[in-house]
Amino acid sequence: MKKLIALSAVAALMSGLSVASFAAEKTHEEMCKAQAAQKHVSADKLDAFVKACVEKHAKSGMNAPAGAPAAPTAPPVAK
Repeated sequence: MKKLIALSAVAALMSGLSVASFAAEKTHEEMCKAQAAQKHVSADKLDAFVKACVEKHAKSGMNAPAGAPAAPTAPPVAK
C-alpha cells in the first residue's frame, strides 16, 4: 500500500513538472527573435537572421519545439 501511495505521489509530481516545463518552452522563431534583439540586428536584416537561425536550430535538433514528442516515461515498477 505504501508503494502505491509513493508511486502516485511521484507520478503527480512528475506530471506537474512536465506540464510547467512544456508551457515554458519557446519556439525556434521566438528564441531567434530574442537572440536578434540581444545582438542588435537591424530591422532590414531581421527576417534573414531569424530565417537562418530557425533553419540552423531545426537542422541540428537543438531545443526541440513545443510540438515535439515528450520524453519517454519510466518503465512500470515490478511488484
